[in-house]
Amino acid sequence: MEAEQLNAIENHLADLMKRSQDLRGYL
Repeated sequence: MEAEQLNAIENHLADLMKRSQDLRGYL
């Protein structure tokens, strides 16, 4: 895998984790 792809995936995962934390805050 290219570093650029890994970077994009890491950013996406970080965003998803932040969103799930936000959702947990609402529930």
